[in-house]
Amino acid sequence: MTVQKISTGQRLSPAVSLTQVRHVYGVKETAVTALNDVTWNFTPGTFTAVMGPSGSGKTTLLQCAAGLLEPTTGSVFLGDHQLNGMPEKKLAIIRRDLVGFVFQAFNLMPALTAAENITLPLRLAHRAADQAWMNELAKRAGIANRLSHRPHELSGGQQQRVAICRALITKPRVLCADEPTGALDKASSKAVLSVLRDAVNELGQTVIMVTHDPVAAAHADQVLFLVDGRIVDVMETPTPERVAATMTRLAGED
Repeated sequence: MTVQKISTGQRLSPAVSLTQVRHVYGVKETAVTALNDVTWNFTPGTFTAVMGPSGSGKTTLLQCAAGLLEPTTGSVFLGDHQLNGMPEKKLAIIRRDLVGFVFQAFNLMPALTAAENITLPLRLAHRAADQAWMNELAKRAGIANRLSHRPHELSGGQQQRVAICRALITKPRVLCADEPTGALDKASSKAVLSVLRDAVNELGQTVIMVTHDPVAAAHADQVLFLVDGRIVDVMETPTPERVAATMTRLAGED
């Protein structure tokens, strides 16, 4: 089939936009500020890695960007949709249709085959599966010959690639990945990162990935570094060595 890049309209606006986002967990004496006045635009069709020391706010930023968490103050836009303040029912539909999720835990349904797991979001939305699109995703992910297998019959890397295909099946505006290689060995991690990179380069997907691994971050177009809930550095065209050096420097300043 002829592959069409994932459409996000005319791409005139950021895929995701955070403006003065602040998120606080707890109240009064137990209050912890996870994000502190974060403003950033994620450009459509780019791959952004988010890094920082433990407790820096990486996952909170990702969850706010994906509409999983409402900021205490500030605004979050997914394209033209303002997520904060949106009724939960409508927000659930936006997340289902416009956001793909990949987590460290693969979160596959054990009773379903790989193909059934991939098309599950469409079934939940009562939409017909695009067989050609699923086959194309599976081919690109290197799991075309594993679609009839259930999760327990797949390696960790294969399960994560199934999860990525599931995240892309709806042609979302943005794919959010939280430590997608955290539970994988080096070879499996490389395969998963190649699939994410291909989704950006060949399909025009927007990817936001939280990671602690400099090698994983080097697959991105840019890296955002967070410390104490703030973006303190941005690196374009990262390399593992430069990312590791920046992380070491930030840890020393913490």
